[in-house]
Amino acid sequence: MQRRGVSNTSLAVTAEGRTLLVDLSGSPVQALKEADIDPATIAGVLLTHTHIDHIYALPSLLHQLWLGGRTEPLALISNGPTAAFAKRLIDLFDLERKKGFFPLVWHEIEEGDLTIGSLSLRLFPVIHGVPTLGLSVQHHDKHIVYLADTVYTNMWPSYLQGADILIHEVAGLSEKEETLAGKGHSSARQAAQCALDLKAKRLILVHLPEDPKDDELLLKEAQALFAPSELPRLNVPY
Repeated sequence: MQRRGVSNTSLAVTAEGRTLLVDLSGSPVQALKEADIDPATIAGVLLTHTHIDHIYALPSLLHQLWLGGRTEPLALISNGPTAAFAKRLIDLFDLERKKGFFPLVWHEIEEGDLTIGSLSLRLFPVIHGVPTLGLSVQHHDKHIVYLADTVYTNMWPSYLQGADILIHEVAGLSEKEETLAGKGHSSARQAAQCALDLKAKRLILVHLPEDPKDDELLLKEAQALFAPSELPRLNVPY
């Protein structure tokens, strides 16, 4: 949920001078600059699903990159339904008809592998109300897993095991698990259980509820099961 000074969940993964963005919210170019990431380094964008909080800033990003003089093709990665939705969003603003607009290269993947710069991506479906992708990112010996919006399961692919960082959504406390599952989301306890299941080294809780006063309760619940659980830190590299 959006808060004062904080937009919806979106990630930037950087390696060897190239950046992968995962979901788009707020003002992406402004956020990148605040994190000291040059927007010109963006090599690809992964859109996990069609829900508005994960995709609404796509036109803003593309427009700002065009205004900034980008000519390099940009990889856009998603599953089929999300790609179709994103294309309609782009068409709504006539972006690709702007003079000198850079090429968009679409990668429609329901499950499979892709390389962006020096990052090795593995994409897989998660359990949500609409078709949604999870992400495994490997760079040499570093491994990050992002489970996007999902209900809890212990049936994840074996290649997710042993991640240096597991990024998992949290929409509430365990007392609301039945309600959360009905909406395609997980509790803090379930995120921690997932970290245990996958033998992750660290757990970052994201996609938090609107009221920041709940954060410490969510963190406490997660840490009771998985001690190296953390709240996200905005514009701080991990």
